[in-house]
Amino acid sequence: MNKPSTAWPCSLALIVAVSFGTPSAIAQPASRSSARILVGFSPGGTLDVVTRALADQLHEPLHRTVVVENKPGAGGKIAVDALRAAPADGSVAMLCPDFLQSIYPFVFNKLNYAAQRDILPASTVVEFPMALAVPASSPVRTFAEYAQWVRAHPEHANFGHAASGGPTHFLGLQIAKVIGTSLQDVPFQGAAPMIVNLVGGNVAAGSSTVGDFAQHHNAGKLRVLAVTSAQRSPLLPDVPTFGELGRKELTAVGVLAICLPPGTPAVVVSEWSTAIRKAVATEQFARKIRTLGFVEAGSSPAEARARFGEMRAFWEPVVKASGFKAD
Repeated sequence: MNKPSTAWPCSLALIVAVSFGTPSAIAQPASRSSARILVGFSPGGTLDVVTRALADQLHEPLHRTVVVENKPGAGGKIAVDALRAAPADGSVAMLCPDFLQSIYPFVFNKLNYAAQRDILPASTVVEFPMALAVPASSPVRTFAEYAQWVRAHPEHANFGHAASGGPTHFLGLQIAKVIGTSLQDVPFQGAAPMIVNLVGGNVAAGSSTVGDFAQHHNAGKLRVLAVTSAQRSPLLPDVPTFGELGRKELTAVGVLAICLPPGTPAVVVSEWSTAIRKAVATEQFARKIRTLGFVEAGSSPAEARARFGEMRAFWEPVVKASGFKAD
């Protein structure tokens, strides 16, 4: 069994071709030390962009400098190690994708952290819907037509995704289950090369985030058939949700949250949660993340834990039924 690539989380929406340079510090009172937000992926990727947009808006509500520190590698697990070793005083936080708790425990036999104990979200930050798309040259124009085509052409029924072991991989497998047939998954080293091959007709379909697909759909280079959010995406207003098509079992929206080290006092968790909710409510933050297909979503710590629990409940049976293992 091939090990999953760690490329796909870096391209949840787009591999942003903008360098944000070194972590920027924002002036603040000298009486309080700076805070760091760890990102388990490389600078310039989508998760990095979201974190920096958040950090820019956190200095006022937290009353301290907030810097972003990238610790890429192992699909985010290196950053989790750093978070676990950090002091539980609010000086270090981490941007945590829900898959660290909702998927990784079921694809790795050996995990370097306890998902329920060590991944403790203080607040959600953004949510991201996913989607199914076909090449513009495909005769398929709707999800119903896609299901019919797959059944009629099983030898050509494949789907591309950003890498094995991630949400878009398992979304494709869940779509196959709903249709009632098998689909051959074709992993790529990230969303960008997958989309190139999808636009070129080298794969019959692809699963990725709405942010990855939107500009290509709107340019007529591919056709998005449905999205996994409960409501239509503002980036793709002409595309129905799976729920609209009677496939509510395909409704799932990923979430990114800010997590603090295990053992952080409740008062510190509350301080971060309050600050994050203020930050994500700013127009500056919303303007940056909406173009990437994200939706701002601040929350209380309890609400953040519940959202992670929802995603774990959604993905656990899907991953287990697939039999996929990364190690």
